[in-house]
Amino acid sequence: MDEECQISKSSRYVSWRNKPAIEGQHGGIRAAAFVLVVEVLENLAYLANASNLVLYLSKFMHFSPSRCSNIVSNFMGTAFLLALLGGFLADAFFTTYCIYLISATIELAVRKRPLINSIYVHNHF
Repeated sequence: MDEECQISKSSRYVSWRNKPAIEGQHGGIRAAAFVLVVEVLENLAYLANASNLVLYLSKFMHFSPSRCSNIVSNFMGTAFLLALLGGFLADAFFTTYCIYLISATIELAVRKRPLINSIYVHNHF
């Protein structure tokens, strides 16, 4: 009787605290729906930024439409390939947190570069 009342645990899966996952408490349809909604919203935001990038390149940077689409395609391809590379490195060699710190450092350096260039150009010319 006690064995029937005991909550079944799956020995294959663990929670984020590295404890055995309880079937009725961890995962399930709500977690899957949450992940699906987040992924859909992320892709919508990414594609909206890509279309805004095309408009920016054509209206303000005065690139031709073919050159704009080429730049945006290169940007999207690089972003998707770097995500695969980061996932591979996180699984094979480093921890996920370590890859996050490396990616954040690279992003910070890339975002600071235009600011530093604009300060340099403004002060020296």
